[in-house]
Amino acid sequence: MGLNLHWNAFRPLMGLAVFGLSASGCTEQTFFVGKEQPTPGPSPASVLGRVCDPQGANWLADALVYTHIFNGNKLVETRKAYTDPDGFWSMEELAAEKDYTFYVQYGDDTLEEHHIWLDDGQHYEIEEPDCFDPLQLDVAVVTGDYDDFEDVLENMGFANYALVDGLNADDLTDFLSDLENLQQFDMIFFNGGHVEEDVIYDSDDSLEPVLDEFGEELPTVPETSIATVQAYVQGGGTIYGSDWAYDLVETAWPDALDFVGDDGTPNDAEVGEYDWVTAAVSDAALADWLGGDYVDVEYDLPVWPPIESAQGYVSVHLSGNIQYRIGQDVYNLAAVPMLVSFSSGEGKVAFSTFRVAPNASADVMLVLQYMMYNL
Repeated sequence: MGLNLHWNAFRPLMGLAVFGLSASGCTEQTFFVGKEQPTPGPSPASVLGRVCDPQGANWLADALVYTHIFNGNKLVETRKAYTDPDGFWSMEELAAEKDYTFYVQYGDDTLEEHHIWLDDGQHYEIEEPDCFDPLQLDVAVVTGDYDDFEDVLENMGFANYALVDGLNADDLTDFLSDLENLQQFDMIFFNGGHVEEDVIYDSDDSLEPVLDEFGEELPTVPETSIATVQAYVQGGGTIYGSDWAYDLVETAWPDALDFVGDDGTPNDAEVGEYDWVTAAVSDAALADWLGGDYVDVEYDLPVWPPIESAQGYVSVHLSGNIQYRIGQDVYNLAAVPMLVSFSSGEGKVAFSTFRVAPNASADVMLVLQYMMYNL
């Protein structure tokens, strides 16, 4: 009986202990749950860039891009990437919330440096440089007998060009007389030898004028075509003509260039001689682009239109010593313009006295790229 009393005396104390553990929610498994968990770090960042060659002529493939990774002042890694055929490069899985310097190297030359702070999880895109990209331009080519701009454009990688039949007077008139037709394109090339008579100029000024129902004289087809081309350029379009396409330039912008012969008579300037000319690059920016001061140009057909002089607002890109013939007499002109451009309103006009396609050397191709890039 004494043993029973002794045991019963401890039972209330044991109950209180069990109650205390239950009330607190503690078990042997819960004593470590309250430890503080680690805070996640910033998410990795990435960088995308694009590289153009130093002349701005092409996107640059196989250029090396690298950056150094530091831990404090200690260099722990150099990350590298190479540009693809379209000039793009990227680096991913870069530690965020850090400063980086990205170096672009081609051969022994460092072309660019970019200092960038990368935020948590940021995808940073470096602004693209200006670079010649034929896929970004919509171009039309007016065909003709004496040049082939379309062949040159294909060799330059152009995909967005349309052909206009410059040997069909009706097709060319329809194209040139509707401003909306022209405004589809960033640039329009005029091959020498397209139809001009009754499209660019009237063949017979003695014809009686056509009157409307109110007795007012209606504009002729050439007047409409020229006015439309002028409006296209004024609004920001660009035209580029060569060789016999000079009549279009002279008719629409008669004060810009002084061709040999009578400026008021169509085709009167077509007197240039066969010749090889070492043309001086008279445009400093073009010389930098080419990496040289001279370009060889062939006048492979006679009766091309020499320019005697240009107004001060005209940019002369190539100039040289040329010859022309009137009857049996041969004349020489020194350092005259061979490739020119000028502004009209928001747009530009370019003209070369030489045919472009027969001169499609590496240098002339670079000249054409430069002209298209800067026009």
